[in-house]
Amino acid sequence: MNFFSQSSEQMREAFNAMPMQSRIITALLVAAIAIGLGFLVRGTSSVNHEVLFGGRVLNENEIDAVELSFSHAGLNDWEREGRRIRIPRESRNAYLAALEESASLPVSLQSHVQTAINSASPFESSEQRLSREMHAKEQDLGSHLARFPDIKFASVEYDRAERVGLSRDRPQSASVVVTPEGTEPLSKQRIDQIKEMIRASYAGMSSDDVAVIDTNSDGSIGFDEDADPLAAKRRDEIAFYEQKIRKHLIGYGSGLSISVYAEIDPTMDVEKTTLKYDSERTTLQDKSRKIDTQTIRPLNQGVPGAAPNAIGNRAQSLEDLESTAQTSKTKEDERESVGVAGQQYENSRMASLQTVRVRASISLPQSYYQEVWAQNWLLNNPDKKIADVPPMRTADLEKLRLEVKTNIQRTVTPLLPEVNAGESKIELVEVSDYPTLPQPATLEPETAKLALTWLAGSWQTIAMIGLALVALLVARSAIRGSGSDNGVPSEFNEGFGLELPAPPAEVAESTEKNDAMEITGGTLKDELVSIVESNPEVAANVIRNWVADAA
Repeated sequence: MNFFSQSSEQMREAFNAMPMQSRIITALLVAAIAIGLGFLVRGTSSVNHEVLFGGRVLNENEIDAVELSFSHAGLNDWEREGRRIRIPRESRNAYLAALEESASLPVSLQSHVQTAINSASPFESSEQRLSREMHAKEQDLGSHLARFPDIKFASVEYDRAERVGLSRDRPQSASVVVTPEGTEPLSKQRIDQIKEMIRASYAGMSSDDVAVIDTNSDGSIGFDEDADPLAAKRRDEIAFYEQKIRKHLIGYGSGLSISVYAEIDPTMDVEKTTLKYDSERTTLQDKSRKIDTQTIRPLNQGVPGAAPNAIGNRAQSLEDLESTAQTSKTKEDERESVGVAGQQYENSRMASLQTVRVRASISLPQSYYQEVWAQNWLLNNPDKKIADVPPMRTADLEKLRLEVKTNIQRTVTPLLPEVNAGESKIELVEVSDYPTLPQPATLEPETAKLALTWLAGSWQTIAMIGLALVALLVARSAIRGSGSDNGVPSEFNEGFGLELPAPPAEVAESTEKNDAMEITGGTLKDELVSIVESNPEVAANVIRNWVADAA
């Protein structure tokens, strides 16, 4: 506390000892320092920003609409980061109100159909209202399609024709223009999804009534599949296996190049019927009949006539009769069997356009082996740094290349379709590498350009700092020039250029000093020197009066 009180007392005494002109200059400098520091603090304070909608990634159409709404509302303190927008936190309500007024909200927070319904007027016709709602529906469908990760922009056009004759149905069609992300065209599966979405959005429409135009396609994807189903099947199989292989090899980095060729059996709709006959027949009906007949006739002998040949009433044994008669026996055995031959009927149908064989060609950059070599060496030597990794020899490269090739083949072969007995799927996977060409060096911005850019954005801060430093230096000089010599100019201290005698040797002074002139008995010159040393202010005033009188 004493230090501050003493300092303030010294500053007050120094300020009172300064002339009026110096006081005014000092007050102005202090005011300039305070103003400069205020501007400096205000200029260096950073504005607290936040990402609009919690950091949601917007599409190109939404960003354009948001920028236009902010510009229309006169809001300029916003920043764009890719597909996100940062706004000041304290002005958040003003920015959201500007979006609400201009209907530039993202698609998830607004509906063009709802806006069209809300803007309906009782004085408009039903046709006008229907046309406005259909147009709003087209805008909503385009916004929905743009939400796919591989679609950058999409627009939908819908039209209905007049009824033909007495038919109640009206022909309708829709066209979709799609701009995918990047340079690759859309896949067949994505195009089918777009057609299915548009078909389900309009009652009575079929997928054939929807045309999808891909701006990145060269026309080879939109061919007529009915005209060449083999090419369509091959393309779908190539895309399917390429995606599957890439998914399983994602750990090998983004430089992986995968090419797949599918061999398709051109046979379509094979239906096979086989009829086989068995060697043993199957009995359906069996009939059997057996007849035994015996006839006894006497022999032709004796005298002709009835009397001698008649048997009469005479008793005669059977043995005698059989011995004198002729006996005949007849046996009949009839069998009838009805049956059919055994047979086996088979009917089978094979799917058309079967995938017979799939070959895959996989290429790795040679820089991948360098990275794997460095990583393995650092794992074995955890106390080393990346700069200590030794260069890879040719033998090490070949060994690592063989290991990587074997691992890739073991990963890919289970994904391929089965082959015939005796064939190996390892031969269907070819692994190679390509040299990594040096990339062109990125041009660094020029130092002068960076310096000018920095100065253009920070010149106000630099000017305030310079002003504050100059003010501090001037104030320091003014205080030192006014307070240390009690307001006496330096010319008086220097004697106006007159040669003054050197001061005598130091002698012990008495404890009490007497300001009165004492006669010591010395010469006048010595007396003057003594007076100047004891009271320089009086001597300076005397010399100044002498100079004034002489002038």
